[in-house]
Amino acid sequence: TLVRAVRSEWIKLRTLRSTWVTAVITLVMTTGIGALATVITSKPEYFGSGSWKMAILGAPFGQIVVAVLGALVITGEYSSGQIRSSLAAVPKRGRFLLSKAVVLAVVSFILGSVSVFLSWAISKPFLGEHAGSLTDAHYAGYIWGSGLAYAVIALMTLGIGLLLRSTAGAITVVVSVLFVVTVPLQLAASKWEWINKVIGCLPSTVSSAVSDPFQNATQWGGDGVQFLSHGQAIAVFVAWALVPLIAA
Repeated sequence: TLVRAVRSEWIKLRTLRSTWVTAVITLVMTTGIGALATVITSKPEYFGSGSWKMAILGAPFGQIVVAVLGALVITGEYSSGQIRSSLAAVPKRGRFLLSKAVVLAVVSFILGSVSVFLSWAISKPFLGEHAGSLTDAHYAGYIWGSGLAYAVIALMTLGIGLLLRSTAGAITVVVSVLFVVTVPLQLAASKWEWINKVIGCLPSTVSSAVSDPFQNATQWGGDGVQFLSHGQAIAVFVAWALVPLIAA
């Protein structure tokens, strides 16, 4: 059954050393960078814009590590031969992939949400009365929004990992799409304006529509390339995960 398949995937995930290593690195990078940026910008001149919005600054770095976890969840089974036992136990491959996706999405969501929460908790003593409040829907949006962004990135990597069946290949593709491809596209955009729309559809761009749901610190696309509505940006971001998962 799906419930038993999910339980087996949870056993696999929590008993692997790589899971705990990537989880700790995700928490340290996201929390550390976010808290440091928040504290550094806690000078009086920044209070007008709310320096606590810097708590999500470490999210892009944490997303890389979550992507590694998303790749290892499936590619590790192919490299070790565990995939034979997995498919023998769950011969319906749709159910097998769904159970992996459910467990990975929940774990990634928790990592993203807890990381931003810890950024707030660590920086709060330094900000005093200027610290964001957890009762503020706008700040709470950073917490659950970052969790959703982490979950989508992990699911995208899971789909790509199952298609490529290679840890290095999956991580290379995802990191390239998230960060590397942006540089040549920005250079090309100075010559061809339509490339700005391509940049506006990249996961690294539209992810901010999810991690910053109330558009407090940033706007997806930045200056000159924001042509999608909030809902459209979220739909494009979700599509980056759904397409490789459906293909897988």
